[in-house]
Amino acid sequence: MAVDRGDKRQASLAVERQELTKSRIRRAAMTVVAQHGFDATVEQIAEVSGVSPRTIFRHYGTHDRLIVETVRDMFEECGRYPDVGSPRDVDDVAAWIDSLPQQVADVDSWLEALAVTIHTRMAEVFGTAFWDIYAPPRRGSEVLAEVAELCRAYRIRGVHYMAALAWRSAGGTGDPPEDLMLAFALHLSAHTTQALMVDFGCSPTQVGLLCARMLQGILHQAVAADSDASHPQEAPALGTTEPEEAAHPHERAQNGAKGTMHASPGDPPRQAASAP
Repeated sequence: MAVDRGDKRQASLAVERQELTKSRIRRAAMTVVAQHGFDATVEQIAEVSGVSPRTIFRHYGTHDRLIVETVRDMFEECGRYPDVGSPRDVDDVAAWIDSLPQQVADVDSWLEALAVTIHTRMAEVFGTAFWDIYAPPRRGSEVLAEVAELCRAYRIRGVHYMAALAWRSAGGTGDPPEDLMLAFALHLSAHTTQALMVDFGCSPTQVGLLCARMLQGILHQAVAADSDASHPQEAPALGTTEPEEAAHPHERAQNGAKGTMHASPGDPPRQAASAP
């Protein structure tokens, strides 16, 4: 029995060491890929992680597979929701979305925190790898095409989730309008992060606060329009006249007989318009 327990303990320690080594490689790979993009080498990652290139290849097999898994880790770092995490496969995205909160109490504060967090994470985690991640997949590489599909799944399902959550929390009914979802796609995009940082010198926090204000305005305008459409003002029935426009029957007959318009006391008399 003692031997069995000793063997299990040794096996457990070996697994822990492997997990620790894998974690070191993953963190180092994200750092190096953010600096050098998909041209990051195994040797560079080995130097940062303190793990030999041979060990890295033993865990990942090929350079392309290492890049794919690193991009997955980057998306997980950018998209993780507190206490929930993020999916590592396209097939898991739908279930992951369903596990997230479906309504928030203060939608404006939530939007501000969301936008600042997303733009900050994308700036820090993606780095210069942004240009490789969002470029068309390299021809002939199935594993990098897998990255492109994962990116697309994250963007589409993530945008639908965030727009729907904001819509419900702000009082919208049914599905959020298409324009609102497109606004979320634009204002919470890594393209927006890069454009405002690189071209206009904004910080990720400035980008997030600006995008949050714009999303708040678009959201509340859309909810107000939805409310107006749900409760239209009733039009008067055919053949009826608004009360303030109706005249007393005797007054209408008198005006019609005299051919003059009704005048207030003290007003000078006015001639009726001649018939054609």
